Amino acid sequence: MIPDISYLILNYNPEGESQAAEILEKTMDAFYERKSKNLSSEVFLLDQGSVPSHRAWLLEKQARYQFSLILLDRNIGISGAINRMARTCKSPVLGLITSDVIITSGMDEDLYGKVQIEEIYQATPFTDKSDLEYQCWQPDQPFGADPVRLESLQKQKSSLLDSLLARSPKSYLRVVASELNVMFWRREIFEKIGYFDERWKACYENNDFSLRCFMAGGCTAVSMDSFVWHYHKVTEKSKAREKSFEGYLDGCWSKHVRQLWDEKWPWLDSYIKIYDPLKNKTIADYPKLLKQFAHNIHLSYEQNMAND
Repeated sequence: MIPDISYLILNYNPEGESQAAEILEKTMDAFYERKSKNLSSEVFLLDQGSVPSHRAWLLEKQARYQFSLILLDRNIGISGAINRMARTCKSPVLGLITSDVIITSGMDEDLYGKVQIEEIYQATPFTDKSDLEYQCWQPDQPFGADPVRLESLQKQKSSLLDSLLARSPKSYLRVVASELNVMFWRREIFEKIGYFDERWKACYENNDFSLRCFMAGGCTAVSMDSFVWHYHKVTEKSKAREKSFEGYLDGCWSKHVRQLWDEKWPWLDSYIKIYDPLKNKTIADYPKLLKQFAHNIHLSYEQNMAND
């Protein structure tokens, strides 16, 4: 039987860093305690070339929770992992759970419902730690608590939307760019616009995909009805992000991935500010953007990685 949703828990701990493992353990424990009993699911944990001791620890966790464990001998990146799931899973909805979050009860049912809305191509919850101000909200409860009361969030954001749109507000913010900590998609979105650009193993990968979603007629939704706790910047602290880009321009990986962005989306800021909320705008409000970059919307599963 095809499940309602396929979850991907994504892990990369190249140094076997103990704090990263402790955070992943809390991620898994909360996930299995709080995920919906009303949605049938399959769960995959994909590990990308971690050290043997960390893999042995993951096998112990698999024995406890019975998820499908995929152990790779190399890092294929966030993009490659999502693409692999989108290509092989048959469920109508896919959900990414990164290794540094604590979900709250009801989040999965909410996001599952949000991605049934036609204009929503991907949906993410509010969170307590984010580089994007419009995705960040601090609840009264202590870190990791469940459930989180969202009334004040909904009132705050709804009042803002009422004044901006002068109409009944939606239960989500419409945006282009968002932080990738938890994300849900209808699988048909990958059939519509293709896959993540695997040249970005991390950094820029979701900005690229989100922009393509918008250009194809959709949006990214930051839901006011769900919340996730986020440890934030764990890959920076554990050096996993740097390890993802070993061999790039003698270690200047950040310069290289930015160069890839500028080559694919030259002078993008002159067409759209991707970090500004969309309010009620659609791609029809950006005809020059669509004309300039329509060729970027679709990306096949098989990609030419010659520039790596």
